[in-house]
This record gives sequence, C-alpha cells and structure tokens, in this order.
Amino acid sequence: MSVCLFIKSHRLRVRELEMDTESRRVFRNGQEVNLTAKEFDLLELLLTHPGKVYSREQLLNIVWGFEYPGDVRTVDVHVRRLREKIEANPSDPKYVYTKWGVGYFYKD
Repeated sequence: MSVCLFIKSHRLRVRELEMDTESRRVFRNGQEVNLTAKEFDLLELLLTHPGKVYSREQLLNIVWGFEYPGDVRTVDVHVRRLREKIEANPSDPKYVYTKWGVGYFYKD
C-alpha cells in the first residue's frame, strides 16, 4: 500500500511580493519587509482571497478577534502602514485597494 502526502505550499507570490506563511516573512523585490503581526495577518487574508471585499468590521473581527475593544479605524491605520511598507506608491496601491464606503480588497 502506498501513501501519498500532499504538502500545502506555504509560499505565495504576487507580482513583486513573496509571502512565506510558515516563517511569517514578506519580501518585496527580494528585500525583506518588516511587518507587524497584524499587518501580516491582514495582508495574508487579502492576498489569499482575491476580489473579496472585506468591510472594516469584518477585518476587525477576523484579524483582531471579536473581543477586540478597539475602533474600526484601527483597520484604516494598519492598512495605511501596510501600504507604506509594501507599495511602491502608497497613494496609488497595487495590492491593497479601497472599495469606497465598503472596505478593502486585493485583486490580481
């Protein structure tokens, strides 16, 4: 009897970004980008669900947890900081987009 093992890849590549979900490291054009834990979680969620728009409330519940006492503007602050770290031009994002009046998403 033979046994087949399927190993799920822990690397995600999107244009200039490479994400290693096992080591929780992100690289842009081969250079490591230092992200906080929440920035990493936010980016991972968006990149692994292209086209899905998440409201601020959804992101707060998924990334921070239902018990988090903070405000939804926490999401905006983290998105801004994340864009500053991964985008060539944060005011013209290529990874984390805003759906005005709704929330944030990634599209490929």
